[in-house]
Order: sequence, then structure tokens, then C-alpha cells
Amino acid sequence: MLFPSLRFVYRLRRNRVEAVKPFGACFDGKGIGRKNGVPDVPGVSLVLDENQGVNYEINGHKSMVEVNKDVMCLAFVDGGKETKTGIVIGGYQMEDRILEFDLSTSILRFSNSLLLHNNASCSNPSSLNF
Repeated sequence: MLFPSLRFVYRLRRNRVEAVKPFGACFDGKGIGRKNGVPDVPGVSLVLDENQGVNYEINGHKSMVEVNKDVMCLAFVDGGKETKTGIVIGGYQMEDRILEFDLSTSILRFSNSLLLHNNASCSNPSSLNF
């Protein structure tokens, strides 16, 4: 998986275009392929707890934003030098997920993208992969 991601990054570097605010890294959208109607780009894995193997996976189609018909940008915004939080996961990356707040144990659980599972639904909690 690493090598296809590196090839993709190398290809993007050659197709960089002027940034579109608030995004910092934008690319020629014509150079990015599509699969099932969404950008065919590698995903991002945020390691939340390396010892317990807890990761937040951002699917490739949620790692890029199509800002217009010709330009796509990485769907992450730099918090700046004086940021008060380490990372903020935005609504775009949280779309198509279920969050479960367990107040009795102070634990937050999150499902994988519901788009990855044919039978996953809010009305069938056992179908969700937390």
C-alpha cells in the first residue's frame, strides 16, 4: 500500500496549482482519476493509540475536496502556529460515520465509513463496525 501512495504523491507534486483558501495544497483535478464517481486517491490513517492499534481511517475520497471542476485540494486546513488543539477532524471527514458517546465510561467510539458496508445502517446497530 505504501508504494502506490508514494507514486500518487509524486504524481501530485508535478500537478500542483495555486492554493484555494482555506486549503494549502491544491492540485490540477484533471490529473486525478475517479473511481465510482469519487476521487481515486489514497486514504489517510491517523494513529490515535499506537499501543492499542486505534486509528481513525479517512478514506481517500474524504482526503480531497473538489473546489471547482479543475482543482482539487487536500481536505485539511493548517491550524497555524498558535493552534490550541493538536488536530481537528472536520465534518467532511466525519460524514457517513456513526459516533457513539458512552457517557458512563467517557469513551467515544466511531464507525468506519458506512459507504464501505452494504448493509450498515443506523437502524441496525449490530451492522456497524466500531
